Amino acid sequence: MASPTELLGPAYRRAESLRDRYRAAGFWSAQPLDVVRVAAGGRPDLLAVKDRHGELTFAELDDRVDVAASAMIDAGVTASAPVVLVVGNDVDSLVAIHAALRIDAVGLLVPRSAGAAQVIDIVHRTQARYGVAPNWTAAATGELSELLCWVDLGRAADAPQTVTAHSARAADEPSFVLFTSGTTSAPKGVVHSLSTLTKASSNYVAAAGLTSDDRIFLISPLASVTGVLQAVFISPMLAAPVVLEDRWDPAATCELLLESAATWYGGPDRLLDRLLDEAVARGAAVPLRAVYLGGTMLDRRIVERIEDEFGIIVMRAYGSSEVPVSTSGQRGESRAVRHADDGVALADVEVKVGSTEEPTECCLRGPHTFLGYTRGEGDDPAFDGNWFRTGDVAEITDGRVRIVGRIKDIVIRNGLKIPTAEVEEAVVRIAGVKECAAYSVADAVTGERLAVAVLLDRDTELSLTDVTDALLSAGLPKYKLPEELVFWDGPLPLNANGKVERNTLDRRSHGRPRVLAPRLVAAT
Repeated sequence: MASPTELLGPAYRRAESLRDRYRAAGFWSAQPLDVVRVAAGGRPDLLAVKDRHGELTFAELDDRVDVAASAMIDAGVTASAPVVLVVGNDVDSLVAIHAALRIDAVGLLVPRSAGAAQVIDIVHRTQARYGVAPNWTAAATGELSELLCWVDLGRAADAPQTVTAHSARAADEPSFVLFTSGTTSAPKGVVHSLSTLTKASSNYVAAAGLTSDDRIFLISPLASVTGVLQAVFISPMLAAPVVLEDRWDPAATCELLLESAATWYGGPDRLLDRLLDEAVARGAAVPLRAVYLGGTMLDRRIVERIEDEFGIIVMRAYGSSEVPVSTSGQRGESRAVRHADDGVALADVEVKVGSTEEPTECCLRGPHTFLGYTRGEGDDPAFDGNWFRTGDVAEITDGRVRIVGRIKDIVIRNGLKIPTAEVEEAVVRIAGVKECAAYSVADAVTGERLAVAVLLDRDTELSLTDVTDALLSAGLPKYKLPEELVFWDGPLPLNANGKVERNTLDRRSHGRPRVLAPRLVAAT
């Protein structure tokens, strides 16, 4: 088994270098933190969590966490031991996460959607010996069944409790690992402490204007940074319930949203758009009062529709697993201001444009910033001193931040850089365009060319000339015009976080109808 020094050593050293400053400022704490126990002590009878199969008050959740913590201890899990937590969006998974934190284990959080192969890879890289996988049958089959000692929390619920656990770990010690999506490479382990995550959560609450009267509706994976902030921290911090949706289905998910009377959604814009379509189809009033939408490219049509047709306040937020909710619009700002950009740096967050290698790169630092990657793998290119290099292109005007797109999502045509997000924002405003995504295609003449995948409304026709004319009218220069338009007959592919899988679009476009620029037609 990997020792904490091996797995989290670089993160411990980074935390140590920042600890005096952040403790003195009150951002980090040397005291243990158990947000569920605090909520249960103050508001025991309030609803804490609900899924399709049941619900718990904060007192009931606290009791369930105690039972699960006892089972982990009985199985041999000790303080600082890494525990693989394979979780979905259900009550059992939330209990497992809090139980691991209560016994001061190091939680390695993995979504069920990652699949067995990725879980096996994480186990080998972390050398964890223990695992918890509520409602995930794959843990009992194949290589996984023998790779870890799997703690069965289902059986623990029927067994007598042998230990009452109490956290003794300082809140600012590294203790929590999230894994990046791993769509183009092996996922990195992003190391946080409870202090970094509670600071991010506090900023989230303040900017979003959340209160204990809200009900949080969670579609994003519980193992994502969005899920962790909303369900693991913000819900007990506010004593507000979180509603967990484990299996996306437009009709069933909409039913759960309506039945739960959820007031808050934070997650992908496209999934929310499909939920609203379902609500309209059944003539139902949507209970949501406000939403946070994040990502390097938001569909402006969706953003405007949410406010125009449903009266829901839309705020844009920017962050990542490494630097959660770093900038945001504010709930009290006017619609024009909230929709124009990605907001301002939140409390105690610093933002600048320009790194040692990329003059337009957005860099962030502050007490919410992660403490490094597991084993320090990838730390050197990720940091400029204490500044985290986001990999995003940004502009800052009068303190307001606008994310232009990912550096790696820049198409370089004849040496000129084309941000895909900028093109998408213009294309989606064309009448009849329901969804779109711009992406790179290898080109023997120009190095790369720009293609755009589009899903159109029924009975809509669109030519490449229509698209280029619209982009020129929107002020884009000629070198940013697409040379390939590919027509899709269904929704564009999304990953578990609701983002378009841009790197698969070229491969998946084969055989689909398309139109090409004249130079490409002549070459065929």
